[in-house]
Amino acid sequence: MSTEGAVMVASNGRRWSSWAGPALLAILSQTGTGVLAGEPRAGGPDVQCAMVVRTYLERAPLMRRSDEQIVRMLDAGRYQQADSALRTAVSRYPDAWAGYVLGSLYAAGLGVPRNAGSAFHWYLWSAERGNRFAQRQVANAYLDGEGTERNTAKAAYWFRIGIAPFQLAIMYNSLSEIYAKGQLAPVNPPKASYYLDKGLTELRELAREPNGEAAYYLGLAYERGRGVPRDRLEAVGYLCRAAALQYAPAVTAIRHLRGQSK
Repeated sequence: MSTEGAVMVASNGRRWSSWAGPALLAILSQTGTGVLAGEPRAGGPDVQCAMVVRTYLERAPLMRRSDEQIVRMLDAGRYQQADSALRTAVSRYPDAWAGYVLGSLYAAGLGVPRNAGSAFHWYLWSAERGNRFAQRQVANAYLDGEGTERNTAKAAYWFRIGIAPFQLAIMYNSLSEIYAKGQLAPVNPPKASYYLDKGLTELRELAREPNGEAAYYLGLAYERGRGVPRDRLEAVGYLCRAAALQYAPAVTAIRHLRGQSK
């Protein structure tokens, strides 16, 4: 990644509400709720989700201040200071965004020696915690053998998570809306249902992997009963998974389901 690219990514990310997803992943993995497998089960993860919300609300202001400082360092070209601050964010929260930016610093040699292996290490660390930008970098690294052994199967896996399926799901959902509402085409309920089902199928597959956005939208589908039976337990389960993967809008959705103020 170029110097300009690394700085632009950090400065324009504006993900001030990222939080300690990996810590919650550890909590949820001990509960046996099935949330981490992408298959919420009866029994309800409400207690765990309450912990998600509390952690988020407690840490968001601290994260915001930390992130603002890091972005100012990057914009000013103070890369060594940024490297130190990013490592603190990674160890304290841990923060998938910080891991991704650390990978970018190593890839570009900004404030640290240029090192493809270290760049890949941080990209993979971040990708496993749900950062979509890092997932694409990991896919590229496996495809080109940059910082790791070339592996086309793993490249395809990470490309699948980071790019294609979610965009495909959005496209199917848009087609469903078009046929349901008669936008740009005559109303056609069978076609609307067909494309809605295809979109949900894509989301289900993707929600089994580290993709918080897909889990979030699948949770909303169960909350609203769109294309699936309305099911609060399923909704909360998928939203919990999305929150654990640091997808911030899921926290608001969880609080809404719990009847709490935003």
